[in-house]
Amino acid sequence: MEATCHCKSVRLKIKEKPEFLLSCNCSICHRYGALWTYSTPDQIKVEYSNGETKAYKHSDETIAFHHCENCGCVTHWIGTDKYPEPRMAVNARLFDRSDIEGIKVRKFDGADTWSFIGE
Repeated sequence: MEATCHCKSVRLKIKEKPEFLLSCNCSICHRYGALWTYSTPDQIKVEYSNGETKAYKHSDETIAFHHCENCGCVTHWIGTDKYPEPRMAVNARLFDRSDIEGIKVRKFDGADTWSFIGE
């Protein structure tokens, strides 16, 4: 599956269709409005046709959120060396709608309880 930012300068390719997408309500995910699909960095290929992405790290700097420098779309995040394991997530809203239709969306309470909601 392939995801692209709005201007198509950033392309992200994942090998398999995800089992679920995650909607997190932490302060940054709420503001980004992203749906995430998770994997390890070796399972996701990021390609740039016009520059690179710009990263934003918040407070404890365990995650670097990347966005396209041209159109501003949040494309992915990657765990830094402070993250406990190799981890990466792609903003699933960058896939074509038809590619993600029917995939279950799990809600995660990243704001308070750090647990899944309604499961």
